[in-house]
Amino acid sequence: MVLRSNVILAVGAHPDDVELGCGGTIRAAITAGKKVVAIFLTRGEKSGNPSQRCLESKKALAILGVEEIHFGDFPDTEIPNSSKVIDFLEDLYNATKPETVLTHTIHDLHQDHRQVAWHSLSAFRNVSRLLAYETPRVAGAFNPVYFVDISDHVKSKSDALKCHLTQKQKRYLAYESMINLSSFRGSQVGLGAAEAFEVVRYIETALP
Repeated sequence: MVLRSNVILAVGAHPDDVELGCGGTIRAAITAGKKVVAIFLTRGEKSGNPSQRCLESKKALAILGVEEIHFGDFPDTEIPNSSKVIDFLEDLYNATKPETVLTHTIHDLHQDHRQVAWHSLSAFRNVSRLLAYETPRVAGAFNPVYFVDISDHVKSKSDALKCHLTQKQKRYLAYESMINLSSFRGSQVGLGAAEAFEVVRYIETALP
């Protein structure tokens, strides 16, 4: 189970992706005493000042309780199909040794999100639990079968998203959009609010 993992790695293409896709899960894990490390491949320069965007994510993740954050320097909207991306992710995987990785789904309309999803398959090939979260640009093929209860963490997620002032004009960052999606996902599994994930890989091993 994700919330029983001692170390969780959350990966996003741009500042705000992690908060949007799995902010509630991150808060639930940290509340349970787990460590979460966040990685962003770009600094989001196509949608605002990159320094400001990174600062917004730092503030947002601080609200969720994340203390360790890494930013790559890959070009926004043009994350390459390159071993350099895989090496960047793999180096951080080896340094943090997570038991669970949360990343983008390949079923996404944004090219950067898809690239991160595909690179994650290679970079995190040795992780036992690899789950893919949804963003506002997921395609119809996104088929979640794993849900995390975030009923107690909706406000924290909302407060985190409010930190992204450079993106406030985007409809998907509005409280109504976030609460509607989390309520819908929760209703699918009998919860007040939930975040949904595709299971890319999930390995159970025998207890010691």
